[in-house]
Amino acid sequence: MSFVDLSLVTFEIDHEGCWSKITSDYPVIVRTIFAKSSKGKDYILGFDEIKARDSQSFKNFLRAFRKEKSVYEVIQLWELDKRRNIYRILFKERYNNMIMGIVEKYMIFYIRDLIKDGHEKLLIVLPSDEVEFLKSELESLGKIYCFKVRNIDINVLLPEFFVLSEQERKSITTAIKLGYYEYPRKINLEELAKTMKLSKPTLEEYIRKAEKKIMARLFNELYYQDLLLNNECSLV
Repeated sequence: MSFVDLSLVTFEIDHEGCWSKITSDYPVIVRTIFAKSSKGKDYILGFDEIKARDSQSFKNFLRAFRKEKSVYEVIQLWELDKRRNIYRILFKERYNNMIMGIVEKYMIFYIRDLIKDGHEKLLIVLPSDEVEFLKSELESLGKIYCFKVRNIDINVLLPEFFVLSEQERKSITTAIKLGYYEYPRKINLEELAKTMKLSKPTLEEYIRKAEKKIMARLFNELYYQDLLLNNECSLV
């Protein structure tokens, strides 16, 4: 297999028998942070992030979530942002007839999902010669909508790890630690430069270069996030 021959696949699936169906009854959006099957494939350990319209909507969703037959156990719950109603949940769910149980059979380079309005939206990068096999297996779970495929360069999708120079990395991490990005700022650029024993123009150049590289990397992630949040049928 050539690593050049990869495909980016986006689709929606109406997955019967899965807890995802209850999102049609509650104003919540769910994304998977990670999902890992147990060694004996008895269950999938899921770690999900949930954005609710308000706290009561989340409570109602959670109550229904716990009652779902495909959910074995809710292990832990976190409230990340009370004002914006963002939560995380660690739980065990059924392995058989679940999307992640199928997806893990394939050589997946990148995967993102979004669950809302009773549908699961997925963005997956995998070898092009595995696409039709994956689609065929997924069709056993439910009806697939908007199945779109295009070639992709994995190097564009996953920016280089060593993108920042040593000075850029040191400058940006020190700025964050000392509160340069706080509002209001705890330290200004001139004070930060003195602390780092650099001239103000030199430090400013390091920070600007680092910010540009970081934002470029973030843009890639936001772009693929938008494919899930918006109507990917028209975007891909």
